[in-house]
Amino acid sequence: MLTFAVMFLVICPLCVSGGVVWWDLSSVYSGAQLEDVRAAYCMLFQTGWFVESMWSQTLVIHMIRTSKIPFIQSNASWQLTLCTSCAIAFLTLIPFSPLGAVLGLCPLPLIYFAYLALCVLLYMVLTTLCKKLYIHHYGELL
Repeated sequence: MLTFAVMFLVICPLCVSGGVVWWDLSSVYSGAQLEDVRAAYCMLFQTGWFVESMWSQTLVIHMIRTSKIPFIQSNASWQLTLCTSCAIAFLTLIPFSPLGAVLGLCPLPLIYFAYLALCVLLYMVLTTLCKKLYIHHYGELL
């Protein structure tokens, strides 16, 4: 929900429509310009959602693989770390490549990556907290 809200209400308006949110676009833009702004808004939203979900779902592997706190109390093997790092780099670069255009993705603005880092960090903390509560309740991690 946080990703949806921030992308739809903050990042897209700031980067696409001069601060105008989706439901107010028709009061500022009209005709072909309105359609172009709406298309850019949708494209940026979908691209941001794609990259954030790929980051969080790739990093969740590290979060649930052990009952310890990942990256602090326990580190994955170098093979897993390398694999997830390469996957994140590749997935992040797709919107900036010709493949991204084919998939309907657009390059992301620099401000997005500050949001992404915060969002993924909060996701990882929440996952760790839920994992700890699960272990406390059931006595073990699966």
